[in-house]
Amino acid sequence: MAILIALVLLALLLVIGAGFAWQERRRLPERARIYGVEDSIEFVMDGRSGPARDQLDRHDVRRILEWSVRYLQDPAVRTDPDAPVDFAGTEMGRYIQDQAIAQGHAYEGEAIREVLELQASYLAAIGAIGDPAEGDTIS
Repeated sequence: MAILIALVLLALLLVIGAGFAWQERRRLPERARIYGVEDSIEFVMDGRSGPARDQLDRHDVRRILEWSVRYLQDPAVRTDPDAPVDFAGTEMGRYIQDQAIAQGHAYEGEAIREVLELQASYLAAIGAIGDPAEGDTIS
């Protein structure tokens, strides 16, 4: 009798385990959202045209991307720390341009805008952000 109970419990355990395994397989795989600094730089370097291609080398692009990440991560550098961040918007562009000028790098607003738009495309491509907002541009 004890063997029969043990076999029933073992069968029940196997059925429950199979149910969990089946449920786990049905779950859709989640796409990883990993921001790679070097991948981002490569994406921007490959997509440059116009002012960014003419004025910016790899070090310049890295600098601009680093300032954009600082802007995103540090609410203290933004005019309104509680407002939603407009990625590649006017305020972010001005912050980056001010940082560049303060450190002796005179990047044109068009070149900065192009880098930020390419970075936004990279972030959208990896699924980290949604569609861009309409309107704001860097002057």
